[in-house]
Amino acid sequence: AAMGVRGYKKTNRRVPIVLLQDYPSLGRKGDEVGVRPGYARNYLVPQKIGAYATLENLAKHAVERTQEELARQAEEERIAKVQQVMEKLTLSFKRLSKDGETLYGSVTAKNILQGLAKKGVVLDEDKVELSEPIKTMGEFAVPVKVPSGDTFKVPVYVVPK
Repeated sequence: AAMGVRGYKKTNRRVPIVLLQDYPSLGRKGDEVGVRPGYARNYLVPQKIGAYATLENLAKHAVERTQEELARQAEEERIAKVQQVMEKLTLSFKRLSKDGETLYGSVTAKNILQGLAKKGVVLDEDKVELSEPIKTMGEFAVPVKVPSGDTFKVPVYVVPK
């Protein structure tokens, strides 16, 4: 073999490593990749980015990977279900009014969240993008963000009591 720097033999030797986290230049968590021994020994293993691909490590990470895959699928199904519900959803609130137009109270983001929860969609308060409470009768399209990142305009009807 040709001599490299400082008299070391140049080799193309690779060490099998199991990635413990996603790493852009190497692959996804749980992938088995071959890297140069020094890269593994001096960087990947000490930084807990990878572990040597022993039978024990391979088995442990295969189990973790299947569990993560199942969790990810369950989350995707939940998001799809929320989206289906949101597409058909309308909310209506009965409120007392002074003159048939102006409300005594108001319909707030919290009211809208409670209405969504009754229909089976549980979200955080910051997901309802209502700039100010609704204080008049009528129909409003309120933007609501769902976990997938999509925003739905939920029709909200405020009707007299």
